[in-house]
Amino acid sequence: MKKKRLNKIFLSHSHADKSFVQRLTADLRHKGYIVWLDEAEIRVGDSLIGKIREAIDNVDYVIAVISQSSIQSEWVKHELDIAMNIEIQQKKVFVLPILIDDVDLPGFLKGKLYADFRNNDFYEKELEKVLQKLGPVPESPSYSKEQFNKLKAEYEEVKAFVDFHIQATEQYMKIKSGQRSPDVQSEIEKANKEHPEFAHINNAYAFEMKGMVVTLGYLLWALNKSKRRGAHPLEALLTLENKWLEAQVMLKAYSDYLRLDRKKN
Repeated sequence: MKKKRLNKIFLSHSHADKSFVQRLTADLRHKGYIVWLDEAEIRVGDSLIGKIREAIDNVDYVIAVISQSSIQSEWVKHELDIAMNIEIQQKKVFVLPILIDDVDLPGFLKGKLYADFRNNDFYEKELEKVLQKLGPVPESPSYSKEQFNKLKAEYEEVKAFVDFHIQATEQYMKIKSGQRSPDVQSEIEKANKEHPEFAHINNAYAFEMKGMVVTLGYLLWALNKSKRRGAHPLEALLTLENKWLEAQVMLKAYSDYLRLDRKKN
């Protein structure tokens, strides 16, 4: 049986376009999508080709960021070759090109409709076109200014705590969704019932260690408790199991979703 999709997007891009890609990633996550970035989610030592194939096979769409740099990138060409083969096999639109520079679309993307992000003045308008194509996701929760500031303060404390524990490492992130046992998935579903606003983040980023399932709600609660009252068992386990990076990417997705790194007007 085919695995249920989780509104996942793979961004194929050149690292030279990092600034634009980070903005687009944050906007997509804020809208409720899960964004897969190879630079953040592949650990040193992992098989790059294998992980890229696995990622592309488990997303709803591949967004191809077309620029002066990406059309010259052999790695981007390789990613899009994989994606276009899937599109042909599935006989449906799977690759969505977006143009950010004055370049011609590569031959294998010609004839496709694309979003035009070359003029920053039309960024929001073009983003809306992309969102319409990607399809609906649950609406983002709404918070008062006081609630937002409380969430932001909580997030910043936990983020600083996690950052402290990963300063010495050069590993990259790896998302393990799709490799979960029924028991782990059951625990995630329980957490989603308690905090439905975190469900899409838990579905993609929750992780397991020593038989324990770490969801966003549990991570925030446990590490804030550790900050206030001293060490919590979760802190020791994250260190022993080398899971601080998993915690970091979960928090980044949470921040992008609620825009906690931005000021509340």
